Amino acid sequence: MITTIFATKSSTKTSIAVSAAVYLKNKGVDVLLCDLDSQKSAVIWMEYRDADQSLTSIPTVEKSGTTVYSSLKELSSKYEHLICDCGGKNDASGRYALLVSDLVIVPVFPSNISLMTLNQSLRSLEEAKVQNEGLKAVIVLTGVNSNPRIKDTDEAREAISELIADFDYVTLAGGFITARKIWSDISCTGQGITETTNEKAVSQFIELMNEVLK
Repeated sequence: MITTIFATKSSTKTSIAVSAAVYLKNKGVDVLLCDLDSQKSAVIWMEYRDADQSLTSIPTVEKSGTTVYSSLKELSSKYEHLICDCGGKNDASGRYALLVSDLVIVPVFPSNISLMTLNQSLRSLEEAKVQNEGLKAVIVLTGVNSNPRIKDTDEAREAISELIADFDYVTLAGGFITARKIWSDISCTGQGITETTNEKAVSQFIELMNEVLK
């Protein structure tokens, strides 16, 4: 299976990609983390991880450009699950990844700017769907305010539901990721979120993974 984390703007996509790969690895899944983003954030993250011998090693590769499609096809025959971290619409590697992905996770902040970029992501998905008929996508709200009085999340859900109404292969996840400092902290420790002691963040992410990777 190939799962791609795809976002035009940074929406904690690398944090989600790494944490998903770690989650699967610690469950015994033969997983490969593929860094397709020109910033190589996932590779740098793994360098921190490799420096900590208490953490399980996650195999990681870098791929870019026109070779992404063929490379992912080949690697998917060698690993049970590929987790791909890539940029959005303006990134060629991301567009090629969509052509071979089984599932695309699109993280979105509940903000007007992020919702505007979601339109671009949906167009990219639509273009890829023409060649990749089995493609499915799930939108995940991330950076959600923990204060229930803040209505941004509800408003974002309504707006997203309207945007994806005509896309029968795109869904909005019931689970979400609340904004917590731990999500920025783990980028320098090499951990996935489920390896931290933040019980709320761990529980929330596991529930999300159980929903989207079912």
